[in-house]
Amino acid sequence: MNTFILWAGLVLLVGLLTFLNHKQIYSSKVKRAYRELRGLAESVSEGRSVPEELEKWEQAIEELEKQPNEYNKLDAEIGLRRVFVMYLEQHYPQDRRLPGLQEAAAYVKDSVWGLKLGDYGPKK
Repeated sequence: MNTFILWAGLVLLVGLLTFLNHKQIYSSKVKRAYRELRGLAESVSEGRSVPEELEKWEQAIEELEKQPNEYNKLDAEIGLRRVFVMYLEQHYPQDRRLPGLQEAAAYVKDSVWGLKLGDYGPKK
């Protein structure tokens, strides 16, 4: 009977942890960074961005990089890397990070792990 209670408790604990993992409870800083980056990306795509937004970009990206899953989701949804490169090209073309970011933005991921699926080279 004791082992049954222990096993039942373990199953409930695993179930609770799985539920919380799917719920994705993040801090308010991550949620704010997510909203901020969406807004900044929208302003770049609409041509309303200004050079003074660089600090907002850097802070929000730094905060979101702490949650790689969310960073990858946002990158897949709005092309975060590509939009940030567009912003830097418009306002800071001399930025030293630009070549590396351009290369990263050019590489489109097909999955969370960054595998390029179906790209097997030139067809004959």
